[in-house]
Amino acid sequence: MLFLYKNLLFCKSNHKEIIKRIASTRPPEAVFIEKALEVPVIVINEQDDVDLIGAPDPVSNLRPILRKIHLHETPLQQKLREMQDATQSWNQGFWAKHNTKFMKEKQEFINSHQIPSEEKKHLTADEMSEFYKRFLDDTWETHLKYNIEWYRRNFTLLFLALCVSLERNYSAYLPK
Repeated sequence: MLFLYKNLLFCKSNHKEIIKRIASTRPPEAVFIEKALEVPVIVINEQDDVDLIGAPDPVSNLRPILRKIHLHETPLQQKLREMQDATQSWNQGFWAKHNTKFMKEKQEFINSHQIPSEEKKHLTADEMSEFYKRFLDDTWETHLKYNIEWYRRNFTLLFLALCVSLERNYSAYLPK
């Protein structure tokens, strides 16, 4: 019971600190410079340890990530960040190309099922399912290769993240 009470006190004090920080009169960490801008400009302090995540790309539907470059980044941390960026770039390229091909072939399928003299009609879900099945059948090998490479890259990232975590937690105990 004492353990639960101590945890409750710790949680309450944590919340008090957060509320104090939010309610303080300091200028906020993120400031919108111009409300009229379509893409807001955000100012972030150098001390903030944050990555910026953007709006989804209209073609790939992936959100871009701008990773923070730390002042005293170790070679291992740099390798992890660069591998994350390379994986993001590879992913962006794959899905942009894939989705462009998908939309082009989908439009061609729709156009091929239109009768020129009639008004354009919307195809039913059953009619579109023919296209979806054919597209998946045509691209299964590409998807298989993508998944294998994606798993390889993610396991590499997991291993690097584990190494960075160990380096961070045990750097005080390692000889210099």
